[in-house]
Amino acid sequence: MSKKILAVILSLILVFSAVAVPASAADITLPETSVENVFEMVIEKLLSFILTYLNKYWPGYEDKWNEAEDYVAENFYAGEEEFDREVADGAQWQVGYAGASLLEGIDPLDGDYFLAGSLEPIQGRVPTEVLDDQRVRVFAISDGVSGVVIQAVIDGFGLSRGDVQEIRARMAEFAEENNVIAVNVSVLHQHSCIDTLGMNVPLAQALIMNTGNAATGGLLDEQKVQKNEQFMENLFTKTVYAMKRAVKNMKYGDLYYGAADVSEYIKDKRDPQTIDPEIQRLRFVPEDGTSETWILEAGIHCTSIGAGPDELTADYPYYIEKTIREEVGANVVFVQGAELAITSRDIYLCKECGSIANVEETNRVVISCPNGCVDAVAATTIGDAADLWDQANEDENKNGIDRMKEYGYILGKKVIAIDNDEKLDPVLNITMTEVALDVDNGILTLAAREDVLNAVIVKNGEAYNMITEIGYMELGNTVGVFLCPGEFDPILIFGGPASGDASWGKGEWEMPALADCTSCENVMTFGLCNDQAGYVLRDNEYHSLLSENEEVNVISKTAGSTFVNEFMNLLASVDA
Repeated sequence: MSKKILAVILSLILVFSAVAVPASAADITLPETSVENVFEMVIEKLLSFILTYLNKYWPGYEDKWNEAEDYVAENFYAGEEEFDREVADGAQWQVGYAGASLLEGIDPLDGDYFLAGSLEPIQGRVPTEVLDDQRVRVFAISDGVSGVVIQAVIDGFGLSRGDVQEIRARMAEFAEENNVIAVNVSVLHQHSCIDTLGMNVPLAQALIMNTGNAATGGLLDEQKVQKNEQFMENLFTKTVYAMKRAVKNMKYGDLYYGAADVSEYIKDKRDPQTIDPEIQRLRFVPEDGTSETWILEAGIHCTSIGAGPDELTADYPYYIEKTIREEVGANVVFVQGAELAITSRDIYLCKECGSIANVEETNRVVISCPNGCVDAVAATTIGDAADLWDQANEDENKNGIDRMKEYGYILGKKVIAIDNDEKLDPVLNITMTEVALDVDNGILTLAAREDVLNAVIVKNGEAYNMITEIGYMELGNTVGVFLCPGEFDPILIFGGPASGDASWGKGEWEMPALADCTSCENVMTFGLCNDQAGYVLRDNEYHSLLSENEEVNVISKTAGSTFVNEFMNLLASVDA
């Protein structure tokens, strides 16, 4: 993906190279690292200058955003100032569920809708087949004392905070009438759904038409390239409808927490290796005996079918839900956790003992038995080595679609088999705060200036800030939920290995893991929540814009420390 984005950005070099080279070379500081790394970081400085030029000086962009000092929060829910620690008189869990199709009422195959996840800067990528549904699912929850918290989860690549604010604006009157204290919207980050973020439009066309429109004072307004307005209007309408229905559907009952280890089915593609090994479940059992509602969380990229298929699909979460609905009859809301570079893993079994084999993919693929009863096999591809192992599905002819469905089925069965449920006291707490990120990535501001992204940006002197938000929720005083914008590295939540020399900056990271900052014994992460703030790394793990896919989507090189500090302040404010 980074190479395709780079192809678009490099086209700018041809236009601005005459002024960019001498101006950007003066402030380049060479790190103590390899020649290749130095080259990439020099090119990154060059690109940064070009993007800065476009953002600051392109005609029509001068007054795009207000100054930071003039910013006023709109459609923001701060939650509670104090947390309850005891079960209040009359407290009882109430949960409601609702969902809606985002494809109903449109023809996704008519060529007007672009798929997200794998950029096609010239023409965009339109779906050729619809495998399943793209939906919004909502749960509303309350302890009967603290007010109602709404969480919508959308099938899509991402959603900017400006679009979240639009949803909240349409919910404002209803929220006030129904004691709603939080309206949160998260996204599952499928690479195979209709684009909800905007970065999957034909970027080359957007670069020409949208910048041209700005320079001509709006003469090319009808030719501007943006995400599909009809689809977004459908998304807003359906999401608001489902939110209201979820509140109206609330019932009394009991809430339980449980988890299952799924570490054998996931892998981390980026060093240092850290994963959240569990799929976690909040299980609501209504007292009237009607369908249960299961709220699931796991940090796994929705790319089990691949990162850029032509088929429209909600990926493995759809098939988790399908399995649970068919076998148990429960409503299901799956929430994406801290996923950075965590993805689904190809499963192979040792022919001797049946254990799931270890698969390491670097320059070569190495498959080995965890019990050591079969010698490790190294090959150039998994396929070359796989003849010594049984695939879990025992069918080498299955395609990516079949494997995606099976992956969802396996995870669904793991959830159904959870047997460690713990009943939670009816105590609900939530608090939220806004956060200003220093914007280092000019791709973001340029895309937002061109109305490709609907991010909330303010000017801060000569620089820019992205105004986003974080939140923290507790259930029963034992389950802590971090509401995180963007795609967090799980190492920020749970801790993990030091970067050491693996970091290009070779700096130390001395901040605590967020899970250690709360007294709750169980920690969940609701990722891509209320904003797509890009990848969030530890500060000392940023490499180069050209080196990794992750870096292309890093909005701020200091996002990791900024968010951890703000979370610590938020927790301290309520003594969590």
